[in-house]
Amino acid sequence: MHRNRLQLFAALLAVLFLGFSCDYDPDEIGIGIQPDSDRINVFSTDTLNVTAYSVYVDSVRTDETSRTMIGSYYDPVFGRTTSSLALELRLSSSTVDLGDSPVLDSMVMVLDYATVALSGDEEMAAYGDTTTPQTFRLYEIDESIYVDSAYYSNSVVALQDGEIASLTFEPRPTDSIMIDTSKVEAQLRIKMEDSFVQKFRDAPEGSLDSLSGFLEFFKGVYFQPDEVSVGGAILFFNVGSAYSRMTLFYSNADEDSLEYYFPITSTSARFMNFKHDYELADPEFVSQLNGDTLLGQDKFYLQSMAGVATVVEVPDFKEMNNLGEIALNEARLIIENNDMTSDFSPPDELAIFQYDEDGNMSIVYDQYEGTEYFGGEYDEDNGRVEFRLTQQFQKILATDTISPRFYLGISGASILPNRMVCNGFNLDPGGLRLEIIYSQLSDQ
Repeated sequence: MHRNRLQLFAALLAVLFLGFSCDYDPDEIGIGIQPDSDRINVFSTDTLNVTAYSVYVDSVRTDETSRTMIGSYYDPVFGRTTSSLALELRLSSSTVDLGDSPVLDSMVMVLDYATVALSGDEEMAAYGDTTTPQTFRLYEIDESIYVDSAYYSNSVVALQDGEIASLTFEPRPTDSIMIDTSKVEAQLRIKMEDSFVQKFRDAPEGSLDSLSGFLEFFKGVYFQPDEVSVGGAILFFNVGSAYSRMTLFYSNADEDSLEYYFPITSTSARFMNFKHDYELADPEFVSQLNGDTLLGQDKFYLQSMAGVATVVEVPDFKEMNNLGEIALNEARLIIENNDMTSDFSPPDELAIFQYDEDGNMSIVYDQYEGTEYFGGEYDEDNGRVEFRLTQQFQKILATDTISPRFYLGISGASILPNRMVCNGFNLDPGGLRLEIIYSQLSDQ
């Protein structure tokens, strides 16, 4: 009803304006026509108290994601984060035919590095310090995983005893490598232990004759990075690439230097497991997570990979109804980066949801208008994220059952490692704030 009234009033102003000569002062148009009692007064404020405090994220879904992350890194604010990968391999043919008298020489696991496209032309090849050596250990999975099952960042899988491969290396995610005499794009290559190759030499009859037999014989591989104490990085891999596969090198009675590929396909089951160790994190950050919510008025935190989200509330917002009948012209929530010089880049985009007392989340009304209107993207020049929440806050004023409480997190938190420390409401200038422009239609 309020919006219709505003639209009608705006249309009347437009008609009146077009009906006057350009000789008239625009500031005088309508004076003497519109009674003082009918004038709409426009006000603005950014002083409403906005509370924020960070909370643990339970889990995010990580199966069959478009990008895979493996690695470990240490952050002095957020502590240590580690990402592992459970992965199922397939056959490159309906059955494995190695010819007469095959001799299995060696096996190599290959993962194709990937980069992450950010805003503009920027790309991220890794998150953290790639000069720190990392160690990846590979284990054989001891239970089947399924492509049609849901797996989350806290999902675990049984492993067989003993490593089947390991590699200590300095990541070079953008450097091409030489294989024999050919240069290929950047990839991670891990040579399997001969004891693992022996498993294939001793494969029971029929275990390589079909996909079902193969998956019963070899259920998959688990990539487990050693946890770093300093430095480290999260690395990105494209496991759907033709380069990502396990290669068997062999010969037979007729030919030498043969290869058979066990690819990773779109039907390969896989999921990531994320682990956050906050024992080495900033004590103020840990105290806020453990219940000291008042600390959020100075700083609050956002961390992807099922790390940390933030509850944002404007507790006194509904008191604006005491002003009488009002219409919101604009409501913008502004989140400022606390440290634009950090080595750990902030997320490219944040996400916000309506959050009720029972912990249920729903999409805010303004999001349906599209990103250009709604916002949420990180402004690198100003070090901030803005959300336009005008429709949502108008609904909050008009509806008793909707509270001014929100859940703020990182968009793409299951495939991105970024984090952000944000200014709380108490910081001035540059604190968390809700900027409101409103029209007062009538007095209380």
